[in-house]
Amino acid sequence: MDWTTGLIVQVVAGFAGAHFAATALHEHRFGWIGHSLVGLIAGALSGCFLQSIVLTVVTGSGSINELRPVDAGVIEAMTGAVVGAIAMAGVGLAVNATAAKT
Repeated sequence: MDWTTGLIVQVVAGFAGAHFAATALHEHRFGWIGHSLVGLIAGALSGCFLQSIVLTVVTGSGSINELRPVDAGVIEAMTGAVVGAIAMAGVGLAVNATAAKT
């Protein structure tokens, strides 16, 4: 899988992860557009900075394990979704904390 395809997969998965987290964390919601933007930004950042790290899989002896394209796609999708969910939860906590102070 090339770099551009991996970036697109992580951006889409970040979008989905943010919306799944918003569904689970009812009290930390801050709007559909906000969830979408946070998920897209988090997915893009994870695609830019984490792509080579998450695709480095080594065996117990330390040699690099070659990934199949399906394995790489699943790993990148899960990374984007998790980063999108974590970013949405963090921004939701921050938004609700600042709203509670005012």
